[in-house]
Order: sequence, then structure tokens, then C-alpha cells
Amino acid sequence: MKDELILISGGKQISGWDSVRVTRSIERLPSYFTLSLMDYYPGNDDKQLVLPGDSCTVHLGDDLVMTEYIDRWNPVIGKMRHEVHATGRSKCQDLVDCSAEWPNNVISQATALQIAQRLAEPYGISVTSDVEDLTTVPPFTLNWGESSQEVIDRITRWAALLYYDKPDGSLYLTRVGTVKAASGVAQGENIETASFMASMDERYSDYIGVSMSMTPVMELSPYGGYSSVTLARAKDPEVAKLRYRNRVVIVESTMNSHGQAQNCIDWEMNRRYGRSRCLQVEIDSWRDKSGKLWEPNTLIPINIPVFGLNNQLWLLAEVTFIRDERGTRAKLVLMPCEAFAVQPYQFYRQVQELNP
Repeated sequence: MKDELILISGGKQISGWDSVRVTRSIERLPSYFTLSLMDYYPGNDDKQLVLPGDSCTVHLGDDLVMTEYIDRWNPVIGKMRHEVHATGRSKCQDLVDCSAEWPNNVISQATALQIAQRLAEPYGISVTSDVEDLTTVPPFTLNWGESSQEVIDRITRWAALLYYDKPDGSLYLTRVGTVKAASGVAQGENIETASFMASMDERYSDYIGVSMSMTPVMELSPYGGYSSVTLARAKDPEVAKLRYRNRVVIVESTMNSHGQAQNCIDWEMNRRYGRSRCLQVEIDSWRDKSGKLWEPNTLIPINIPVFGLNNQLWLLAEVTFIRDERGTRAKLVLMPCEAFAVQPYQFYRQVQELNP
């Protein structure tokens, strides 16, 4: 399969790019591309120019990989050559750049999916989810000037959801993926370069969640009027084997119900474990062995004995499809699934504002 990048806009197909970088991720919104070529006339005799703001699609071979808008179209001329540079981001860029709109600025009686759909509607962006157990988000107020993406970030954290854009330009609400790629990354097979970061500086043996509350009787005490109550504990056995390292986490009082305090502490420990292991690897193909493009939020088999990573199954956080003077390759960022656990979150401040 020939993987040529084709930019399609207004019926024009632009190919023959000398440099290609297309990045998709579950941790950054929107997806984006950077392209360049050394000729105004790639492929045929007709000028194939587009204008900033034009809608377009990016294809790798026969596969759609992005639906976006051209942010910048930058032709450059010199005595020896002509160049064209193009950058663009997926349609979801409007959710990031533009201010959110909502009648009366009070959001209530809606799930995370319904809220995201209404925020995205003015921009012609569809929003879907594969999660069926969504519940109604507590009422909260929209802050003037905040972007739709900022609102979506809050409500998806509350609902324990990941969000990212899909190749068709839509927004997708989901959880950590369970689909396994047809192949992975293996030492001596498809790896060009690899870098593995293992850290311990941000991990702790003991996590203690405490709630701070004001004790009116003690307000006149020289020690202040605060008292603490331990709500939850967690222990990281890998760190505990090395030495004692403790971390106290202040848990909001509203997290004291329904096991939320323990969820907060478990999240703190698991997230730090996941983020302490990160594999960045460049491989020689944009596709797995089945011919499918590398897809974010997919489980990738890893076998790199030199790093002590034997038969691991980690999540693909980000993929960048690259073509330049060094040839065609893909850069993958992989971490354990725990790295993407969503932080427990409640709308305590907003709820208090609406229910004094």
C-alpha cells in the first residue's frame, strides 16, 4: 500500500509533499498537521493553492486521517527554489479557540454528551460517545469568556471520560480503550529509535487523603480553627519496597460521600504510577501488520527486552505520522493505561453558587 499524503480542498488534490507531520492524540485537542513542498505545482501543471480558513481533508493513502481547516498557507520564493508550507488543525479547533455559548450561562439537566453536543452545534461539529451509563451533570454556571473546550474538560472529568477528535472532525467521548492493535513495537523488528523514561521522583509509598474543616469552637485557639479527618489511604508497593515516602492530599469535603475520597486517592497513586513510565518510539511504518493506521487509545503490544519491557500492553497516547528526508515513519507515545485514569471531580463551587 502506497502511503501518499493527499490534501483535498475545494475539489483540489495536493500531493507530492516533501515534509509531512500529522499528529493525533488523546491528550491534546485538536489534531494538527504541518506540511511543506518545494514547488507551487506538485503533480501537474495547475496551481493548487488553497486559502487560510478553507476546509479540507487529509488522507494517508486511502484512509481519511483528519478533517480540518487550513490555519496558514505560506508560500516562499528564492533565487534557487519555491516552497509552500501549510499548517492546519481539525474542525474541533473552534471548540478550543472560541468562547462557549449557553442561554443564561446556567447549564443544568443534561449529561456530559448532551452538553458537549450543544456547545459544538454552532460550529457544525458532531459529538458522539460509546459510553452508555452517563448521568446528569450537577448544575453549574458558565464563566464569561471560557472556551467550549474548557467546559468540556470539566464535565468529562466529572463523568470520568476521555475526549479527542476523530478523523471525520467530530468529537468523541470515551474511556480507556480496550481494542488491541494487530501488531506492536518490537526490538529488532520495526523500531528505528526508542526512548524509555522510568521515574520515581513523583511517586510515593503512602497516599493519605484528609479533609480540612473549620471548627468554630477552636477559632480563638492560637493553633487556628482547622481540624483534619483522614478519609482514605493507598499504598504503592513498588515504592514501599524502596523506602517510606508519604504524600498528604487535601480532599474536598464534598468528596466524602459515595467512596469519592478513596477514588481521589486511588487516582492520585495510579496516575503517578502510569506517568512514571513513558515509551517514545519511532517505527518504520504508518500502519500495523493488518494495514490499519496507528490509532490513538489503542492497546499496543510492546517487546523491548533491553528496556525490561517484555510482552507489555500499553495505551497509544499519541501518534505522529512523519515523512521527510529520513523517509516514512511513525512516532508513538505509549504509557500504561493507569496514566489515563480520569481524575474524580465535582462541581462544588458552582453548585454552592446555585444553591446558597
